[in-house]
Amino acid sequence: MTALAPDPSNRRPRRLRGLAFLEVVVAASILAIAALGVLELLASSDRASLTARRQALAVVEAERALAACADAIRRGRDLPAMASLQGGMRGEALDGCTVSVSTTELTEEFVIPPRGPSGDPRVVDVDLVLLVATVETATGEVLVSLERAVPAEPF
Repeated sequence: MTALAPDPSNRRPRRLRGLAFLEVVVAASILAIAALGVLELLASSDRASLTARRQALAVVEAERALAACADAIRRGRDLPAMASLQGGMRGEALDGCTVSVSTTELTEEFVIPPRGPSGDPRVVDVDLVLLVATVETATGEVLVSLERAVPAEPF
């Protein structure tokens, strides 16, 4: 039996032998660039999630401050001073932030429609206190600002 000689037509030319390595390097580079894009997308999603969480917690704290101040006004007490939001239930998201409530006194005119067709409408002046709660970061950036009007005197 005679051994078969290799077919010369199946051999790659000498100049094309290194092409497979270059193809692998180019493919790996393309995959690495795509992976970096995905990682950047995940990082921006994480930043957006933290911002949304901070704002949601800031709204809760501003509402809490407005409720405390409205309750103090109804009971005839002094308003609480500006508070610092550190630790506790607030966690890291609002660490170092402050919540402050400002007040503005105003009078609103309300018109009460008549009960019958021949009656005249009544005009009632109501004294109100406009409360504005603001949550700020340590750098002075305003996260949330909420308003609530409260009667200055109990009905």
